[in-house]
Formats: sequence, C-alpha cells, structure tokens
Amino acid sequence: MGIFMIENYILTYSFLAIFLAYSYIALYVSRRQGAKIVGWITAIKNKDYTLFLLSIPQIGLIFNAIFVFNSGIYEIISVIAGFIIMVLGMGFNLIVRMNLGKNWVPLYKTTENQELVTEGIYSIIRHPFYLSVLILFSGISVISWNLYGLLLLLFALMALIVRIKKEEDELITKFGEEYEKYKKETPMLIPWLK
Repeated sequence: MGIFMIENYILTYSFLAIFLAYSYIALYVSRRQGAKIVGWITAIKNKDYTLFLLSIPQIGLIFNAIFVFNSGIYEIISVIAGFIIMVLGMGFNLIVRMNLGKNWVPLYKTTENQELVTEGIYSIIRHPFYLSVLILFSGISVISWNLYGLLLLLFALMALIVRIKKEEDELITKFGEEYEKYKKETPMLIPWLK
C-alpha cells in the first residue's frame, strides 16, 4: 500500500511539474517573441469572459487528474497515453506561439499593432493555437479516463468554439475582406474540414 501511495504522489507531482513548467515556458516564449502578456484584470476590463469560460474546464480537468492520481483509480495505459497527448499538445502550442510571434494575444480582441498571420501552420488551419489547447485538454482527459474528464473536455470544446467565433468577429472587423478570404480558404481547426 505504501509503495502505491508513493507512486500516486509521484504521478501527481510529475503531472503538476510538467504543467507548471509548460505554462512558464509558454509565457516565456510568447514574451521572447514580443507578445504582450496581460493578466486577469485586463481580461475583466476588456470583458473577455471567454478566457474564464476556457479556464473553468482547464482547472476542472487538472483537479480531476489530481483526484484520479491521489485516489489511485487510474489505468496506467491511459495515464501514459494521456501524458503523451498532453505533451504533444504542449509542444504544438509552443510551435504555434513562435509562429505567431508578437501577434499572440491572450484575449479574443485584436490589438492596434496586430498583423494577420497566414503563413506557416496558419496556412493549413486558422486556429492552430486552439487546436493545440484542445489536444492538451484531450491528453488530460485521457489521463483521468472517466466521465468527468469527458464532460469537461466537451465543455472545453464548446468554450473554444465560442471563443473562436468572438475572435473571428474581431478579426473581420480589423482585417475585413483579407480575413474573410482567409476564412473561406483555410479550415478552422482540422486541416481537411473547410
């Protein structure tokens, strides 16, 4: 029993360490690329409630995985598969942040100096950043491998779609026909689905 408890704590701490390290590295990469990082206060001032809508399933998925680890009710295969998917999502997210450079904005609203990025991964899909987040969330859901994880993942997907719609309205306002043309030619999240 004591050995399994140590393993449970090791899984919990490993999961949290990976997630916290990724969060730090992601912000570092975005800052290094010249993106302006804003906090929760700015999100509230700008009435960007989609940021909170996305945070709820993320926090829920994290706590669900921690609960699964601490209670010992996990399947090692789903934990390994989930960690792999989660890390792939994190890696993909970092690539997208580098591709976006200074144009990454944590809010759905556009900024004054923001440019429309349509090259690199953005020539294949319009929202690779949100796809990377969905992959990451899917990995965490697979780790816990329970109904709560699935429901939280579905909630995250709905929140992402709401966020994408709001962001695209902003992009159309800022870039007009240029974005409309890009939107027609480039799939939203999945390369072969226009």
